[in-house]
Amino acid sequence: MSDPSLAGDADPLERRWLALAREGDEQAFAALVRLHQDRLYRVALRMTGEAEAAADILQDTFLQAWQHLPGFRGEAALSTWLTRITINRCHNLRRAARPSQPLPDEASLPTAPAAESVALAARRREAVRQAVVDLSFNQRAPLVLTTFGGYTYAEAGRILGITETAAKLRAHRARRALAARLQEWR
Repeated sequence: MSDPSLAGDADPLERRWLALAREGDEQAFAALVRLHQDRLYRVALRMTGEAEAAADILQDTFLQAWQHLPGFRGEAALSTWLTRITINRCHNLRRAARPSQPLPDEASLPTAPAAESVALAARRREAVRQAVVDLSFNQRAPLVLTTFGGYTYAEAGRILGITETAAKLRAHRARRALAARLQEWR
């Protein structure tokens, strides 16, 4: 069993916080939360498409991490383990989700010229957000991790339990699917 306090990609301070957190030090765990929360939130936001859902997932991620930290073996980096928990939570939310709300129809949009531009931009953003959310989990996860999460394909593969090549292929297919679906917005 590996000692997570020796995780190779962590800086010495993070390794110390991890060792203390594993012993029950809440302040050390809070420091780890601050260190990782922004990146995990971006991943959750892109996976769910909703700020409130992403915040809930982040809270669940850190709660689960705290509860299971003594069992964290350190076979992967802490950031990889936390991201995997986040991705799993997103996947669980997706499986339990109700159908999403349709885009507003033309009649409900404002008609002033400036308002039309703002409304069109908002509809475009919503179309992109919805297109990403509508991707299959297998395509969405590697795309979000590499494009919005800042992970390499190798890291995304480790997080998702697939090869680097599979992560590249799935992200590529996701981009192609998005391009096809968003053709009308070009």
